[in-house]
Amino acid sequence: MYQRIIELLRIHGYAKTDSAVGPFYVKAIGGTKKAVFVSYDENPDGSRMTQEDFDEIAEEGKIILGEEVPLLILLLSEHGETRFLDPKHQFDELKEPVSVILQTGKAVRSKKERGILRTYKVTIAIAAVNLMMFIASEIFGDVIYYMGASRPDLVLFKHQIYRLLSSNYLHFGWEHFYGNMVSLVVLGAVLEKAIGSLRYFLLYTGSGILGSLVSAVYYESIGEIAWSAGASGAIFGIIGGLVASLIFRREELPRIDIKWMTFAVCASLFHGFQSYGIDNAAHIGGCAGGFILALLLHVLWKGRQG
Repeated sequence: MYQRIIELLRIHGYAKTDSAVGPFYVKAIGGTKKAVFVSYDENPDGSRMTQEDFDEIAEEGKIILGEEVPLLILLLSEHGETRFLDPKHQFDELKEPVSVILQTGKAVRSKKERGILRTYKVTIAIAAVNLMMFIASEIFGDVIYYMGASRPDLVLFKHQIYRLLSSNYLHFGWEHFYGNMVSLVVLGAVLEKAIGSLRYFLLYTGSGILGSLVSAVYYESIGEIAWSAGASGAIFGIIGGLVASLIFRREELPRIDIKWMTFAVCASLFHGFQSYGIDNAAHIGGCAGGFILALLLHVLWKGRQG
């Protein structure tokens, strides 16, 4: 927006003149001059401009341009209305074109904001549900885990299949929750933009369920009965999906190196095997599930869709 206004001033014959407070744009009309100063209404330190700041700009204009030169101060704002300080109406010819630029800028920002919500809607929704469940578990304690966490005997023998899904939205403590949500937002946003929201939702949900199922089968086979919860199986599904997309749809993920992604997967799994209490079976199951689901979704739905 700033650059477009500067371009407008140049079209109208204003030329740049540097000063201690910033550039003035000056137009010579016969034997007289007019000047415009354009700035945002915030200082570099984030504070709002004050009357003293305006007085300093006006004083600098008088020193450089002369006492009688009309000065328009145009203050752009990211938070409120832009201020067009022209008390004597000496710059009316600029009001309409500047207003058009400002309105266009607002429309573009609004469109971008709506675009972000549309592009990453599933990632945002998943993170929001995880947050709500985390808050609920902090308030109500173990009762939430007893209701939704996964345990091999409850899933395989009592057929409480819903736990394969619900356990993906519960976390044991703040660090567990925070680590998973950072990974979800960073990696999930990349994959959702690449393959579309619908396929991303199916991949995330499916790989989370598969990761929980592999975990239940594995721990039942070794005779270990323990509660399991967390989004990491589904997040490893995102990683598996990214690896598959890098192999088969690399043009949609140009900024991600497949070698780096493979290293990240191996490093994460290695860390899991070296740490106590990490559900590596869910990680492996989720990663493999995400890779396979990405392949299936790529074959079944060749074109992108949201």
